Amino acid sequence: MGAVPLAVLLLIAPATQAFGQNAQAFPRIEGESFAGQKVVLPDAASGKIALLIFGFSKGSKNQTGDWAKKISADFGSRPDLALYQLPVLEDVPRLFRSMVISGIKKGVPENQRDHFIPILRGEAELKSDLQFSEVHSDDAYVALLDRNGKIVAEFHGTPNEPLYSQTRQRIEHLLK
Repeated sequence: MGAVPLAVLLLIAPATQAFGQNAQAFPRIEGESFAGQKVVLPDAASGKIALLIFGFSKGSKNQTGDWAKKISADFGSRPDLALYQLPVLEDVPRLFRSMVISGIKKGVPENQRDHFIPILRGEAELKSDLQFSEVHSDDAYVALLDRNGKIVAEFHGTPNEPLYSQTRQRIEHLLK
């Protein structure tokens, strides 16, 4: 297992301090799920713990998928946890956007399409909110929200140790 980059630890530390305190609300984002439903987050997850997994590049596919698989394996049967995968595609040229969306959709199982939402607006704001870095453009960017849509943790990277264990522990604590 690889070491967790210092940048990831620095992003986790402030989020850990905010845990249980007056955390900031996650900004509203909306899109149409691959199931054809309009979804507004964090409203759609109201009353549930939510894990939002963002990808800003084609290269982030593996990391976002790995996060989703691990969380689903550990918490997939929990109705009080909402997992959303959110490829951010505003920067994809409009001429190619529908082709990119179609290609992504083909790889998403039917039973996951209602929580798989391409984001086509607000990319600059999301990048700012998630502290996006071009150096880490292929990382998965993850936001963990409490039942009120407040940010408990934000970080980026692979679901390796100790990052995954810390995230799993936070989710378990929030689900109590």
